[in-house]
Amino acid sequence: MNMQRVLTLVGKEAREVLRDRVYLMLAFALPVVFMVVFAYGMTWDIESVGLQVVDESQTPLSREYAQHFLSTHHFRRVGGSGGGAPGDAALVDGSARVVLWIGPDFESDLAAGHSVDVLAEIDGAFTMAARTLRGYLEGINAQANAELRAQAMARRAGVRGAGVEQAIEPVRLQTRFLYNPDVSSVVMVAPSMMMLILILVPPLLIAVSVVREKETGAIYNISSSTVTRLEFLLGKLVPAVVISMLDGILLWLIVWLWFDVPFRGSVPQFALAMLLYVTGTAGLGLLVSTAVRTQQAAIIITTLASTIIATQFSGLFAPLETAKTANQALARLFPVADFLAVVRGMYLRGAGVEVFWPELLRLAAYAVVVLWLAHALFHKRSRA
Repeated sequence: MNMQRVLTLVGKEAREVLRDRVYLMLAFALPVVFMVVFAYGMTWDIESVGLQVVDESQTPLSREYAQHFLSTHHFRRVGGSGGGAPGDAALVDGSARVVLWIGPDFESDLAAGHSVDVLAEIDGAFTMAARTLRGYLEGINAQANAELRAQAMARRAGVRGAGVEQAIEPVRLQTRFLYNPDVSSVVMVAPSMMMLILILVPPLLIAVSVVREKETGAIYNISSSTVTRLEFLLGKLVPAVVISMLDGILLWLIVWLWFDVPFRGSVPQFALAMLLYVTGTAGLGLLVSTAVRTQQAAIIITTLASTIIATQFSGLFAPLETAKTANQALARLFPVADFLAVVRGMYLRGAGVEVFWPELLRLAAYAVVVLWLAHALFHKRSRA
């Protein structure tokens, strides 16, 4: 391998990149747009959900019970609260996601010492949100029950204050959320988007670059020259990796400064993980470029393949450990799960190489294998 030829090809590629406005937009504008759109669009925080209260009791105690739900930031009142309110209609037209039905004998049954059933109807069309809403409702109901028990015990035994609390709740569970005290989804989603974007953009850039040589016929200049396959691929790979690393730095700054998610890990170690990852993902673009001849095909295949890999085999939406064994084994064929673990671990927990060295080794192995495959499949002369 002649390093002078490689550097010449790198310089040629750099000049073409600087002259191509579309390429520059794909390289630097697209990652920023993806980060903002995905980070805000994939948020799982559920706030101000429409809640309609159908209160058939219309008593002070029933209104106090309903207020437990409406006094939180999770719910907001919609519609009326009388016994004749069309609760199911509110779910049908989407004006409410939850309807709380309080029966007519709510206060009288409680006063008689009987248990009371309150019906909460949840819009189950959005599965994940429905499960979260059920958790909110159960938690608020438990708090309301604790207050009712305290009031009942105070009336019967004449116990006040701490004595009541100790009697109804002898063991209190104190919960702390580490690494994300506010339990904000953006704290997890924004760093995770680096994994998604850096498998979308680098393959796209390098696949388009190589296929453009085929479309314009410039590949024939390489075919008739002494440049080897390895030198040509390195000439394409190095600029794409450099641009991808710049994209990674830009995304890192957006996560830190715009989304206010502090980075707790080691910057050099994270840079090493990012370098291994973008080298492997750029190699994926080289693989695609060996199989297609038009830029449109390169864009479609690269985008579809990258999206499927990033969303289905990374653990982005559900922990990979909960997937079936076959799916876990298939996920190990791609670098997304390992890089996502590194991103979340370094960003949120401040872990380093001492924890993630197996993931880093797999990222390095993936980069080597995919580049070897690209070299083996690439031919300087187009085949009919």
